[in-house]
Formats: sequence, C-alpha cells, structure tokens
Amino acid sequence: MSETLRTILSAWDGKDTGKLEALFESERANPVFVQALVGLCEIEDCQRSATWLLKRHFDLKGPPLPEDLTRQHLGLLAKISHWEAKLHVLQYFEKLQLSLAPYGELEGFVETGTRSDNKFVRAWAYYGLAVLALSYPEMIDRVRNILTDARDVETAGSVRVRIRKALEKLGN
Repeated sequence: MSETLRTILSAWDGKDTGKLEALFESERANPVFVQALVGLCEIEDCQRSATWLLKRHFDLKGPPLPEDLTRQHLGLLAKISHWEAKLHVLQYFEKLQLSLAPYGELEGFVETGTRSDNKFVRAWAYYGLAVLALSYPEMIDRVRNILTDARDVETAGSVRVRIRKALEKLGN
C-alpha cells in the first residue's frame, strides 16, 4: 500500500482536495491507512497531502492514534518542512497524546512555528504552545508569559485571535 499511496500523495497539486477526499473515503476503514500516512510524513513530497489526510481523519472524529504510532509521528515533526504540512499538524496537535514525546522536541517544533512568516502557521503555533503546556503543566506559567508577550506585539488579527483562544485554554 505504501508505494502506491506515496505515488498518489506525491502527485497531489496542493489545490484539488477532491482526489484526497475520495482516497480518504475509500481507505479510511483500512487498518494500515493511518499508519502509512504517518510514515509518509517523513517524505518531503508527501508531507502536505499526508498531513492533510491525517487532519481529515481527526476532523471526522477518527480514533486517536495508538501510542506507538503517536510516538512515531511526534518523532517525525522535526522533519516536516513545508509550511502547509506544519499548519495541518498544528491544527490537529491537540488530538495527539503529546505526553508520549519529550517536551523539548515538541517545544522546538511549536516555537519554530511562532516565528514563521506565515500568519496561519504562527497563529496555530501559539495555540499549540497552550495545548503543549496542558500536557506538561509545569510549563503553563512560562507559556502564559510567552502568549501574553506575543499578544502585545503581534499585529496580524488572525494570530491575535488564536493567541486569545490559547490564553483562554490556559484559563486566562
């Protein structure tokens, strides 16, 4: 399955989601589909489509990833390079059992996103910091300070809204 799936995902133009939606509908019951998607997140030309499909899985209330697959996926985050793939991951970040990976690795992925030129990645990365802090409660005060500082200097409205939601998530 992986080689065929890789061919399909690497050919995606990044625009027409119809093919990805059809693929998802035909394969969603296949027990190795999500596993294959996680593995393909490591391959640069498959990242956008694989993370799009994983986001679709979570958006449609798919089950959480098993622990071993979660560890694998979280371990691959540093290899995700395309901004759209980063955005997808950040949008389903709270659906992952983050406590299965070291805080530092996850923090590096999210904090890099807070410095992105892309305002959507930045917005979701700030929100991701709050999600991460809830998995590591000892970090809540530090993250709250980061978010408060960012709220004061961020100029993009979409980012400011997401920062506000992140602070609300932390209880502010």
